[in-house]
Amino acid sequence: MASKAPQPEEDCICPICCELFTDPVVLLCGHSFCTYCVTEWWKQSRIQTCPVCKDIFPMPRPPRNLALRNLSDAFRREKIQAASESKALCSLHGEKLKLFCQDDQQPICLICRDAKEHKKHNCVPVNEAAEESRGQLKVGLMHLKTSLGTSERAKARCEGMASHIELQAQQTEQSIKAQFQKVYQLLHEDEARRINALRKEAKLKREAMKARIEKWNAEILSLREKVQTIEKQINTEDILLVQNIKSTKQRLQHKPPDDENLSGALIDQAKHLGNLQFSIWKNIPKNIECTPVILDPNTASCDLNVSTDLTSVTKSDKYQPFPDNPERLGSTDILGYKGFSSGKHSWDVEVSGYWAVGVTVKTTQKEYERIWGIYMCVCTGVLRELKDLNYVDEVSVDKYPKKIRVVFDYNQGLLSFFDLDRRTHVHTVKDNFTETLFPYFRDNVRILKCQMKS
Repeated sequence: MASKAPQPEEDCICPICCELFTDPVVLLCGHSFCTYCVTEWWKQSRIQTCPVCKDIFPMPRPPRNLALRNLSDAFRREKIQAASESKALCSLHGEKLKLFCQDDQQPICLICRDAKEHKKHNCVPVNEAAEESRGQLKVGLMHLKTSLGTSERAKARCEGMASHIELQAQQTEQSIKAQFQKVYQLLHEDEARRINALRKEAKLKREAMKARIEKWNAEILSLREKVQTIEKQINTEDILLVQNIKSTKQRLQHKPPDDENLSGALIDQAKHLGNLQFSIWKNIPKNIECTPVILDPNTASCDLNVSTDLTSVTKSDKYQPFPDNPERLGSTDILGYKGFSSGKHSWDVEVSGYWAVGVTVKTTQKEYERIWGIYMCVCTGVLRELKDLNYVDEVSVDKYPKKIRVVFDYNQGLLSFFDLDRRTHVHTVKDNFTETLFPYFRDNVRILKCQMKS
C-alpha cells in the first residue's frame, strides 16, 4: 500500500486572515474559513456569501470542519516544537544547552564549558539557575507590585483633589457673584476681573492635576506591563527563562517616581474671597467693614463648616468629604490665611462652647505641636494655657470671655488676650518667635469685623 502523502501547510491557511485555521467551518461551496473571520466578514458585508467565490450561504450557521481543525492544530504544534528545540540548542556547537554560565549570565552546552571562553567560569545546571532566577524575579516582582499599589493610591488621591478643585471652583465663583451683586454697575469690570482670575487659576490647577493624573496613569501602565511580562517569563520553560534572564532582570529595574508635593494644589479660595467686600468698596467714600484675619478653608478639618465669607467656623455634625491635601488639619482646627513674621497685629474673636485661639507654625503633620494660645478645656471646663503641649496651667476657673481680642507682637514675643465685654486682660504668653506664625482657631469661632474708612 502506498504511503499517505503529507498535507501541505498551504491547505491550512485561512483565506481571510492568512493564518493557520482556528476553529474552521466549511461552506456549501467547499471553501473553509476561521469561524471568527467569516462571521466578521458577514457582519461587514451584511450578506452571507463566500468571501472567495461569492456563492450565497443559505444556512444560519456553517458546520465545523473538524478534520481541517485537527490538521491545523498539528501544524501549529509542530511550529511551536521546532521553535522551542531550535532555541534549546547551542548556536556554536549544535549541542543541547544544559549549563548556565553565571559569569556571563547565559546558557551554554557541555562543549562551551570546556572551551577557553568559559573554562574558568562558574557553571551550574540550567534547572538550578532557573530556580535561583525565579526566586530573584519573584522578589523583584513583589517590589514592582508594591510600587504599583503606591502609584494607584497616589492617583486616587489626585483624582479626589481634582474633583474637589471642580467643586471649589463652582462654590467660589458662586460666592463671588453673590457678593458682587451688592455693588453698583460701575464695579462690574472689577467683578469680571476677579472671576477671570479665579477661572484662570482653576484652569491652571485643573490642568496641573490632570497632568499629575496622566503621569500616574503612565506609571501604572508601565508597571502593569512589567508585571505581566515578568509573570509570563517566570512560567516559561527553564531554558527560555535563562536565555532571557538579562533582559528580564533589566525590566525589574524601576526607579519610583519622586513623591509629589501637592501643597498649594487646591484653589486659593481665601485669596479670592477674603475681605472681598472691603476690597470692592475701597474706592467708595463711606464706612466699610473688614476682618483683619480671614480663614483658610484648605486647612479646615473635616469636622468643620466654614462660612462663605471665610470669617466664621462651626463644628459640623457630619463628616465633610474634603480631600486629604497636605494643608488639611486634624481634630477640629483651622488656620488663618496669612501668617506673620514681624510686626504687631490684632483681631477680635467671638467664641462659644469649647474653643481655642492663638497662633501656630504651619506644618503638614496634621497634628500641631507648637501652638501658643488659650483654650477651653472640655473635661474640666477651665480656661487653660495652650503652649508647647502644656495643657495644665490655668488661666481662669470662673470667668470665661465670649469676645476676645488677640494682640500679637511678634518682635517682642508677646501674645496677649483681652476680654472685650469686661475690658480686662485675660492672659499673656511669652516666647521667642523665629518662624512665620498663623492665627489658630478650634471649634466654634467667629472673627469680628472692624470699621474702617476708605
